[in-house]
Amino acid sequence: MVKPKISIIIPVYNIEKYLKQCLDSVINQTLREIEIICVNDGSTDNSLQILQEYSRKDDRIKLFSKENGGIGSARNEGLKHVNGEYIGFVDSDDWIELDMYEKLYEKAEANDCDMVICSAHIFDDIEQEFKFDKPYFTLACFDESFDDIIFNHEQTAGFLFEINVTPWNKIYRTSLIKDNNITFQKLDFEDNPFFYECFLKSKRVSLVRENLYFYRVNRKGSFITTGNRRFFDIIPTHQLNEKIIRDNCPFYLDSFFNFKINTIISRYNQVDKEFKDEFFDIIKEDFIEMDSKDIQQLSDLNFALYQNFLKSKNPEEYELHYQIIQLKSEEQKLKKYNAQLKKQNADYQEKIKKNNHIINEMRCSNSWKITKPLRKLTNSFKNLKMRIPLKRQNNN
Repeated sequence: MVKPKISIIIPVYNIEKYLKQCLDSVINQTLREIEIICVNDGSTDNSLQILQEYSRKDDRIKLFSKENGGIGSARNEGLKHVNGEYIGFVDSDDWIELDMYEKLYEKAEANDCDMVICSAHIFDDIEQEFKFDKPYFTLACFDESFDDIIFNHEQTAGFLFEINVTPWNKIYRTSLIKDNNITFQKLDFEDNPFFYECFLKSKRVSLVRENLYFYRVNRKGSFITTGNRRFFDIIPTHQLNEKIIRDNCPFYLDSFFNFKINTIISRYNQVDKEFKDEFFDIIKEDFIEMDSKDIQQLSDLNFALYQNFLKSKNPEEYELHYQIIQLKSEEQKLKKYNAQLKKQNADYQEKIKKNNHIINEMRCSNSWKITKPLRKLTNSFKNLKMRIPLKRQNNN
C-alpha cells in the first residue's frame, strides 16, 4: 500500500444535516493519495450511518467510533491512526475546495515545510451568505512579504497572537506532531494550545493565500453560539498557553498577557447574562493570581481593562488588591536589586581572587626571588631619605 501524502482527520458528532457536504468535498479531492480518518464521537443521530455508507464507497475512509468526549478527544483518537506524511483536519459541519490539499501539499513538498497555512471563507448559516472580509481568516496579519518566503515564529514575533489558531486551515508534518507528542486538550478552545505548541516548534512554515476552506458559523447547536459555561474553559486554556510559551519561548510572555486580558474579557462579554456572575468570579480569581511583574507588562489600554473589570463589582476590594500588587512590585524590585548587589559582590570577590593568584605566582617566580636583595636595598634608601630631613631640622 502506498503511503498517504496527507491523513485527514474528521471528528463527527450529531451533524447529519451537514455531513454529506463535508465528506463529498474530501473524497473528491484532486490529491488522491490521502487517507480519511473519521471519528464518530458517540453520535446519537444518523451521522454514524452516513459514515458507514461513505466508507463502503471509498476504501480510503477509516471509521472509528468512541464514547462522546468532545472534539479534542475525537481528534486525538484520529491522531493515533495516521499514516500520512502530513496531517490535516476538517470539521464535519464545514467543507473544502476540491484542490485544497493538493495546493497545501505542493507548497509543503516544495519548501520542506513543517506547516502550511491557507486562508478561509466564512459561511453564515443563519444569513446563508459568505463573509469575505474577516481579517482573522484571510491571514491579514501577514503582509505580502510572507507570500513567497519560508518563515517561523521569529519572523512573526510582532503579531504572534493575531495569527489564526484553527487547526483546519493548515497541514502539519506528521513527525512534528508525533515526535513532540502534541495532542488536543479536552477543553473548549482546544485549538489554542495545539497551535502554539506546533507553531513554536515549527522551523519552516509557508502560506497559501487562497480561501480554500469554508468555515460555517452561527450554526444552531454550535458551541461558540451557546454563550454558556463552556466559555469558562478560556481560563484553563490560557493557563496551558502560558505554560507552552514559558517552556518554549518565554520572551513572548509580555505580548501573551496582553492577549490574555483581551480575549478573556471578550469571552466574558459574549457569555449569557445568567452565567456572568459565575464567570466573573472565575476570571477575578485568575486575574488576582497574576504575578505583579506580569501585570506591569500590560499596555495602558489592557491595564485599564484589567483594572475596570475588577473594580466593576467591588471597588474597595480592588483597591486593597492593587495595594498588594504595588507591595509585591516593590518587593520584586528589592529582590532584583539585592540580586544585582550579590552578583557585583561575587564579581569583585572573583577579581580579588584572581589578583591574589597573580601576586602569589609573582612571589613564587625566580625573577621575584632574584630581585629580593635589590628591593631591600631600595627600601633602605627610601627610609634613609625620610630620616635625613628630620636630622637637619633638629640641628637647626
